[in-house]
Amino acid sequence: METLHTLVIGAGFAGICAAVKLDQAGIADFAVIDKNGGIGGTWYANIYPGATCDVASHFYSFSFAPNPDWSQLYSPQPEIRAYMEDVVDRFGVRDRFRLGQEVAGATWDTDRRGWVVDISGRDPVFARFLVNAMGLLHRPAWPDIPGRDSFRGKAMHTALWDAAYDPAGRRIAVIGSAASAIQVIPQVAKTAAHVDVYQRTANYIAPRMDQSYSDEARALFAKHPETREAHRQEIMERMDTEVYPTLMDPARRHLRAAEVNAAMREAVTDPSLHAKLTPDYEFGCKRVLISDDFYDALNRDNVDLVTDPIARITPEGVEMADGTLRAADTLVFATGFDIRSQYTALDLAGPGGQRLGVHWSDRVEAYKGVMVAGFPNYFMSTGPNTGVGTTSIVHMIEQATGWILMAMEAAGPTGTVDVLPTAQSAYNDRIHHDLSGTVWATGCHSWYRRPDGRIETLYPGNAADFTREMETLDRADLHLG
Repeated sequence: METLHTLVIGAGFAGICAAVKLDQAGIADFAVIDKNGGIGGTWYANIYPGATCDVASHFYSFSFAPNPDWSQLYSPQPEIRAYMEDVVDRFGVRDRFRLGQEVAGATWDTDRRGWVVDISGRDPVFARFLVNAMGLLHRPAWPDIPGRDSFRGKAMHTALWDAAYDPAGRRIAVIGSAASAIQVIPQVAKTAAHVDVYQRTANYIAPRMDQSYSDEARALFAKHPETREAHRQEIMERMDTEVYPTLMDPARRHLRAAEVNAAMREAVTDPSLHAKLTPDYEFGCKRVLISDDFYDALNRDNVDLVTDPIARITPEGVEMADGTLRAADTLVFATGFDIRSQYTALDLAGPGGQRLGVHWSDRVEAYKGVMVAGFPNYFMSTGPNTGVGTTSIVHMIEQATGWILMAMEAAGPTGTVDVLPTAQSAYNDRIHHDLSGTVWATGCHSWYRRPDGRIETLYPGNAADFTREMETLDRADLHLG
């Protein structure tokens, strides 16, 4: 059986970060495994037209691997993936990636003090340390609509987009109206015969205010790195000192909601749509979206916003609750990702056979989002309560990865590291107390919250808070064996 110091699962931003940092730490025997055929994670899988990040590129990138040549403030999917490929080559770690291989599960080996990792169709691998870098955006969520499988036309999820699909002349039904929907709809509407946009809940959609970087600006960033770093810092500080406080302060939220709704009413030419597009919950309770072209798409003659309840999907299209059939030859499910199931997607059997999925069946929690008590030498790059609503997940990944490397070093050349249950409980008591006072706890239905109100996805602070959280290793919280 092959023996590794560390096996990293996932070749997205978290896996790339782990690979670079492990290599820089002088750890030679590690590998990064991914079920996909290429590097990029979410940005490898999501290739739908219009796929773009909602965080400015100079901050949605590694601090240790700057890119002076971003074309736009918010760069599109092909450019983000190209950047990730470049980082892998720039730091010489491409040979550590094993693509097209899927981890089926892992079992703790008490004698060898590490993990035996099962890989579908391949021999198992032993790794002292296991790093779950799979992220949260790779398991599509499908709506529970009767008759979904009866449709005779083309049907696909935005996360499983058919690159050969041509929307020209098609009659398309887009189920969903959130982040991926507002990006794909303006693109397919350009050539489709008709697009129905099925909206269950209105979203706050602020202007993206995207802009291209001029050749002169990119040359300046390349020649004078301090200007690029200042630009990155400006983006980070704006998110920490403007965006984050707005979501945390009711008065600021009320003012920003009024501004965003006013911009919507100005952009959407049909007054009958204004009420349908106005959210009935607090600004920021659900993810705030950004777009420069979604409302323009709704103004098109070939686009309809549909807010009536769906009864079922039929072979010919979508049947409404009043019996009306809206014909379609293509169904696009822009319904996001199954966040909670991804926490337990890895079948992990710890010491004594305890399974992580069972352990987390009641509540999902971890210590600093990276370790779970009772599962030694196992780490998560984007575990529970490390999700972001106001900053860059890439920044969060960097901080978590740095902490993971410190924990590995503390374990020594042959030892183990685990978090004490008391430390994990104390940490979660603190952050859930903090979360109870945020906008995300104000009661709207979102993927941030469980039905019982518990928030297992988001971190309650901003980027600076998480940096402080992860900059030191408190050995008193750990069991080193």
